[in-house]
Amino acid sequence: MLCFCIGLNGHTQLLEKLKQRAKEKGLETREVSYDSTAYDKANDHSDEEGVVINNARDFFTNDVEMALYNKDGQLVQTSFFDAETIAMRTKMETNPKPIYHDRKGYFYAYDDETAGYKKVSLLPGSSMGFMTAGLTTQVYKLPQEPYFEAFQALSEKDIALNFLIVELAFVYKPEHFEYDDNYSLQNIPCFPDVCKRFNYNDPEYEGSYIQFDNKGRLVEFYINSTNQQFNENDKNPSGKFVYTYKDCNVKLPDAVEQSMIPGPLGKMLNMERGLEPWKHNKKDKQEN
Repeated sequence: MLCFCIGLNGHTQLLEKLKQRAKEKGLETREVSYDSTAYDKANDHSDEEGVVINNARDFFTNDVEMALYNKDGQLVQTSFFDAETIAMRTKMETNPKPIYHDRKGYFYAYDDETAGYKKVSLLPGSSMGFMTAGLTTQVYKLPQEPYFEAFQALSEKDIALNFLIVELAFVYKPEHFEYDDNYSLQNIPCFPDVCKRFNYNDPEYEGSYIQFDNKGRLVEFYINSTNQQFNENDKNPSGKFVYTYKDCNVKLPDAVEQSMIPGPLGKMLNMERGLEPWKHNKKDKQEN
């Protein structure tokens, strides 16, 4: 959940606080590195107009259920995405209280001390720029252009691409991999027809693949990597995401908004104002 934060210079204390809160909630954290120059606009060969999204339904076309399995085939968590509310509920096998994500970039976690939910947003999608998109495509070795174009188009509608690996179901299609030298096509028998599986050619991702059904929908995403961007304590991390397209109903819980920076500092540095919130302080004083 917190991997998109790694590499944000000058925020070490904030990250430590995030990790601490995540561990308290039973959430897994993972250290990865991020190269902010990974996306080179000069290498973008996509259509000049990019992705056109007139409304959310143009992108979030249907509900999705995604199950995550570890390298031993055990179910870790299940996410339910509701395309109507543009919200996601994630049920973890180790935690009775689900977590939620909404369209504005907030995630919701249950607080045992207050016996209620709190919602937190590090930064709105527009202020995060391309960092989130860059990290996802970089760590999972996915084609950059479709993700960045979707990210930008949604940001213009004030919608954050905030649903972790579930959002890949809306970003990618088979044609994004068919002419990419980083992948090899393999036809896999699957009911009721044949699935297209694109195997990774990168030796650091041996055995990894992304698979689509006969309707062009993402159905499986398997990652097995020795890349150092994954947890160094796990020499060969792997996991499988399985996507099912069925009706999902997600109702966001009532929640108290919580600043990532506690105390008076959190009020002074309103992170919703972007990467340089201190620039607003002088204006605030004048208004007061």
